[in-house]
Amino acid sequence: MIKPVSIRAASAISAQDSFRRNELSEPIRTPSGNRFTYLEPNYSDYFTIMQLRRMSRITRLGLVTAIECLRDAGDFQPQAIITGTGKGSLQDTEKFMHAIREFAEGTLNPSPFIQSTYNSLNGLIGLHHQVNSYNSTYVHSGFSLEHALLDAVLQLNDNSIQTALVGSFEEMTPEHYIIKDKLDFWKKESSEPNAVMNRSLGAVSGEGTAFFFLDRQQDAACLQLVDLRLLFEPEEGHVISVLESLLSEHQLSWNQLDVYISGRNQDIRYEHYYEEVEQHLPASTHQLQFKHVSGEFDTAAGFGLWAAVKMAEKKQLFPALLRKKGNAESIRYMLLYNQYYGQHHSLYLLQLPLI
Repeated sequence: MIKPVSIRAASAISAQDSFRRNELSEPIRTPSGNRFTYLEPNYSDYFTIMQLRRMSRITRLGLVTAIECLRDAGDFQPQAIITGTGKGSLQDTEKFMHAIREFAEGTLNPSPFIQSTYNSLNGLIGLHHQVNSYNSTYVHSGFSLEHALLDAVLQLNDNSIQTALVGSFEEMTPEHYIIKDKLDFWKKESSEPNAVMNRSLGAVSGEGTAFFFLDRQQDAACLQLVDLRLLFEPEEGHVISVLESLLSEHQLSWNQLDVYISGRNQDIRYEHYYEEVEQHLPASTHQLQFKHVSGEFDTAAGFGLWAAVKMAEKKQLFPALLRKKGNAESIRYMLLYNQYYGQHHSLYLLQLPLI
């Protein structure tokens, strides 16, 4: 059990127009070929042409997201920079591996190798903001963001740090999409606009980056991360037992959950996990989902968490995410449940304190 920490600011770049106004704007973009791709910002607002030439696609996206998150928080000197990523820079990794084959392991350009390392973005954020404190990256597939958050929260709880910038970043390349398609990760339907909502084998691919500014000081105006639980390949019924234990430890009941945000991706192999949880929810709980607008990827929970923070700020739900409307009058308690291909399950308990 952890002590609550405040999420003072959040920023995300995704397949939707989530970055420009820092909210989920409509109309909602649909996937192309069962694949969501980034809606990239105008980089010239942040970097010179020479700076852009030295940066890969994912480092541009991640750095811009971090810059805006810190700007919203009003603090450009976090005491820790911690990120999580399942794959890192796929584009640079593939570029370097192709070069190895093309030049027969001879003279190679080191830039793609340097930028393909998982911690390259962290280093760039630290250099850009002249932060030389704690800096770490977690690479644990569907648990990557969660381990980054837990690292930050534990340090905040024991007063080692006062603030932390925590984020996640992911990209999908055409080549990697094909590899995962052969492993039945993605839906087989044609690129119909509504294919993302069809219950069938596989999910719709996505990519996204999200950053959060965590503060040890309690702020009544900020959404709080109250608790976070991770389950690896849970047995049938174990998710419910952990959820009930989680609620009990915080003196809560199912009836007090105002908002439930699920990581449903309409993959028939894993729908039962969400259905089991939803059977316990009261009629008053608003039920939302987010992967029909973000797509599926290792750290997709970051988009769900960003949406929760923004909805708490505005004191209203995003209509594009609403799956089943309840009659709860407030959005004080939120539960975010995400699972990644049946292996990595994460439960976020979020609270908006009473003002």
